[in-house]
Amino acid sequence: MPARLTAPLLLAAGLAGCKPVTTAATAAPAVVLDPSGPEPTAAGDLPLLRQKAAMGLVDVVRAELGPRLAEAADAGPDPGRDALRAFAIELALRQDDQPAALQQLQLLARDLDRLGPRASGAERARWHILHGALLCAQQRYAEARGQSLEALATIDLTREPGLAGDAFRGLAREQLALGQPDRALTSVRRAMAVHKDSLAVFEDGVLAVDILIAAGEPVEAVIAAGKLYDDAIAYVGPSTLAHAEALAAAAAATFASGDRDASFSFFTDASKIWGELQATRSDPSLPLSARLEQRLGELAHVLERSAPAPAEPAPKDRA
Repeated sequence: MPARLTAPLLLAAGLAGCKPVTTAATAAPAVVLDPSGPEPTAAGDLPLLRQKAAMGLVDVVRAELGPRLAEAADAGPDPGRDALRAFAIELALRQDDQPAALQQLQLLARDLDRLGPRASGAERARWHILHGALLCAQQRYAEARGQSLEALATIDLTREPGLAGDAFRGLAREQLALGQPDRALTSVRRAMAVHKDSLAVFEDGVLAVDILIAAGEPVEAVIAAGKLYDDAIAYVGPSTLAHAEALAAAAAATFASGDRDASFSFFTDASKIWGELQATRSDPSLPLSARLEQRLGELAHVLERSAPAPAEPAPKDRA
């Protein structure tokens, strides 16, 4: 996926292992939480928002998150605001909207600077995970891997298993991109072992299929894609973005196993759902999932190249 953002990251981040940038934000004294200040941002509907995004309403959810983040308090601890901001970054990267992701990531870094030593390990780990995801989108995989390792060193794995799973998934993604599928397989399995949320496990499974293919285990990839398909129908529903993702993963796995006919069938179904979802999006300038768009493009290419040559007509009998 070509990177849309080539400028270096200029993030004001007073994080462990990172050299602080000397700015007004970093030089400011720690902010003391005012008991009479604004109420924390409500984020109880975050699971519902994730479900809607998995259904294919990525642009709708992003449009909803914008005003809520704009209304949130500018300073002070606010777990709800930070959780919504993290999700906004994830969705921006899903659409490869790197400028929007960078903008929100800078705000998250600013908040950490203001908290200073009062920032929790989980808050710092979340920033490292999201920073790594943006670096990955920029194809800066070695730097991204460093961020994932920093997150794993910062977080309490027993108290924050969800964040630990996110960090392991990020590490697996980066190891795969760096040509280390065996290490990536170990990392993604650790992510799946600690993730409890069904949608998080689904994201792990999408990556696991790619890793198994790269590791030369196509049969295991087909099995993993089959489970992915079942999970997409059970937890999200048919004709959804998750359903299309699972079908595309099945197409890639069956092609790797040598079954072109099955692969073409899965690819056709995935493309149909994808086209319908794309046609109803509110912002035609961005795909609902840059990852799925890229996978379908790659599948179309390999399936076309592997298509059997048309049979030559039988010679006519001479009188």
